[in-house]
Amino acid sequence: MKTARLFLFILPILCFGQGYYNAENFGNRSLLLSGNVTGSVEDLGLTYYNPARIALIESPTFAINAKAYQVSTLSLKNIFGTDSQLSDSKFEGVPSLVAGTFNIDKWENHHFAYAFLSRERNRVNINARRQGTDGKIAGEIEGLADTSSQFVLDNTTSDEWFGLTWGMKLRDNFSIGVSSFVSVYNYRGKYDLRLGVVNEDDEVSLYNNTVNFGQTSYGMFWKVGLAWKLKNFDFGLNVDLPYLEVVKSGKFNYTEILANNVGNDIFEYVDPSSLESNRKEPIAVSIGAGIPWKRNTIHLKADWHGAVSEYDRLVIPPFDTGNGETDEFIFKEELKSVINFGVGADFYLSERVDLFASFSTDFSPLVTSATIFDFVNDSDSDINLIADYMHYGLGIDLKFTKAQVTIGSTYSVASGDFERPIDFPDPEDGEFPDNDELSQFEVTRWRFIVGLEFPIFGYDVNFK
Repeated sequence: MKTARLFLFILPILCFGQGYYNAENFGNRSLLLSGNVTGSVEDLGLTYYNPARIALIESPTFAINAKAYQVSTLSLKNIFGTDSQLSDSKFEGVPSLVAGTFNIDKWENHHFAYAFLSRERNRVNINARRQGTDGKIAGEIEGLADTSSQFVLDNTTSDEWFGLTWGMKLRDNFSIGVSSFVSVYNYRGKYDLRLGVVNEDDEVSLYNNTVNFGQTSYGMFWKVGLAWKLKNFDFGLNVDLPYLEVVKSGKFNYTEILANNVGNDIFEYVDPSSLESNRKEPIAVSIGAGIPWKRNTIHLKADWHGAVSEYDRLVIPPFDTGNGETDEFIFKEELKSVINFGVGADFYLSERVDLFASFSTDFSPLVTSATIFDFVNDSDSDINLIADYMHYGLGIDLKFTKAQVTIGSTYSVASGDFERPIDFPDPEDGEFPDNDELSQFEVTRWRFIVGLEFPIFGYDVNFK
């Protein structure tokens, strides 16, 4: 009994924020320039975008990016086979960066930095309750008198990076650099559906389906960068090496219980010991340029991310359901290669004011995604969403005698169609209609940034 298919309208919420390469940016300028700074980064976002730039820019010292904030909205249309719309909005903080530089006296020509950044933080937490004789919940039960249902979905991803950056000039206009990050990755999901039904004879049926999974991975990311200061422009190249997994673990728990008076009770409970888990991130190459134009600068970037063949995020052995049958859960992921590009500009308006504007693409690499619904979906429909984001940035930089203020916002949008995952039986004959209609989705995200920079204790401290 997999009544979970009735709640698949929540799936699109899980698909965004996972698997994207340009969803997060770090540093005041880099945020407003939508990350188009591989060849021209001038703040300590260089630890992420191009470590070689640390040897070419003037005196990077210390930066704290406090939380910026965002408003994101998901809109769904025709998810139930009607023209009705569903929407969900949330307000939350944005991942941050803390970074600084240091020197080693014996290595005068070498430049060093440290960085702590939140590469990914996503959480979907949904609690829904419903009471009454709604045929959409228990339309197949004859003589229905009343129903009570509760649905809980919690899906959390976090990826915290801690790293060091080294850079050195090989010539006056050419440098090389390396960033090494330790990644602490956690992926958790919980699904809990509870359904109670009473019929006209006061006979009660109870159903409970619970799934919990977890994946933990500790490993290393390396970034290798090159940077040039040429006659007419700055140029940079950055290579992200594939993720090296060092420590990994997985867990899984499944419960399905049905108790009624018909004689088809169900009791399934699976709680295997430590499971094999895997996390894979592909190689990537980014190139960029900063092109001066009068007193302005144009920033260009293109990046390529390799493919990842289908693999098991969690390896769950088949298990006996207790009625002589064997059940199996598949939890796989596959990524295709993608190429993204973007352009940004900072325009000189006066000695005290610069204007920033930018655009970048963020094409989805997902072919098969691994989410909690791989465990609870009993539908044959292909409901993987391929949503390509477009990112836009706009802001100003205000320069004062003792301080510098950056104010701006970014806007991201993705939309598309997917096969409608839900069909309800006709109340007249109980038959399911042909599912030949499409559902539509749209995701929007606004981010608001206020940055303040001023000297303190001999350091240039950036608050954003």
